[in-house]
Amino acid sequence: MTAVLQDAYGLPLSTTSRAAVDAYDRGVRSLLGFGADILENFQAALEADPDFALARAALGISLYLAEKIPEGRAEMDRAAAAVATLSPREKRHVEALALWVAGRGNDAIPVMLEHLAEHPGDALLMQRLYFIYFWQGRSPEMLALTTSLLPALPADGYLLGYHAFALEENRFYAEALPLAERALALNPKDAWAVHAVAHVLYERGENERGVEALPPRIHPCDHLGYFRNHLLWHLALMHLAEGRYDRVGKLFDSVFGSAPITVGSDLQDSVALAWRLDLYGRPDPARWKHLGAAARGWLEMPLLLFHDLHVGMALSAAGDWGAAETQLERLRERGKKSRHRTLPEVVVPMMEGIHAFARGEYADAAARLAPVEDRIVEVGGSHAQREVFHDTLLEAALRAGELERATALLERRLAKRPNPGRYWVERRGVERRGVEKRGTERRP
Repeated sequence: MTAVLQDAYGLPLSTTSRAAVDAYDRGVRSLLGFGADILENFQAALEADPDFALARAALGISLYLAEKIPEGRAEMDRAAAAVATLSPREKRHVEALALWVAGRGNDAIPVMLEHLAEHPGDALLMQRLYFIYFWQGRSPEMLALTTSLLPALPADGYLLGYHAFALEENRFYAEALPLAERALALNPKDAWAVHAVAHVLYERGENERGVEALPPRIHPCDHLGYFRNHLLWHLALMHLAEGRYDRVGKLFDSVFGSAPITVGSDLQDSVALAWRLDLYGRPDPARWKHLGAAARGWLEMPLLLFHDLHVGMALSAAGDWGAAETQLERLRERGKKSRHRTLPEVVVPMMEGIHAFARGEYADAAARLAPVEDRIVEVGGSHAQREVFHDTLLEAALRAGELERATALLERRLAKRPNPGRYWVERRGVERRGVEKRGTERRP
């Protein structure tokens, strides 16, 4: 009797090809670690066994993540068509992933939770559920998920890194940092653990430490695709907080300035960095010419709400108002049909505020952004990523001269972390001098 083959986490697989299993395991590791060879590994698994349904499903989600959406859905359909021949575990694995690829992430959540309660070693499914939560701004659920899986996988480096980041997003910094370092000791190429380190140091205001710590941790991650740029984006944020604007501009140019912007993550990072430089009084129209041209490529392919906002930021900052208004109108129309209220109630007014800011209509920008400030979390992403929207509201209020609102927002921003950033500290000094001067002028 032939022994049943298992994946790297000890889960049985419906294939008799050792080569297919080995390629599948490499693909899962690459997916967990943001490697550049994810597609190639799952394709190799299917070359070894074209009937390997889990590899087919993994290829489907990987194509989808690579923004090859029709191809990803086609592969997932082929995987779903084979579920009758699979074990109950594999059948539910494929069904859960098929829901996600079909755009039914919320329907996939209970299926994934039930599945992981029985099979905590299904790392691929864990990662998908983790990022469903991440892109909905549901950090408590991220942490609950990784916490629930740790007893079964206490020494799995990837899970430790994902858990560390979930701890950070829930502001448990003292627990998150040593856990991320432990994950890196197990695997120095664990990019998500490096990412967790970057987030903790930034949120604790330890920018100088981060500037020293990140490059030697990024360097071993020579397997990365776009995610290397994201790690460098974190390095740029730390320099930005320290007021090294020329250094940030050079980092922008070297990472994003001339390279084609072809994946969503690169657009989000480059736009967010350029927008911050504009907020801090270091604009460069050449940046927006490049980013606006790239953003037009996503007009016909809406992705995450978080991504849609960055497309709109790029188009409006570039002055491409025809495309910007087209995108905004499409968001309004989508919002009328959406079952989820974040799009019409949060994203649309945020985009209107972003447009107003780009036009220099700062009072209007503040008026549109302020009512939804507490719901910005719903667009997903991390604290560090969403900060650009909060800072836009703050800067709009400052530029509009709305003293009461601006003062409250600025004091909250300064209290956010021990080292809030040189620009905002200097801004407080300017505002205080302005208040004192106005008070003197009013005296009889």
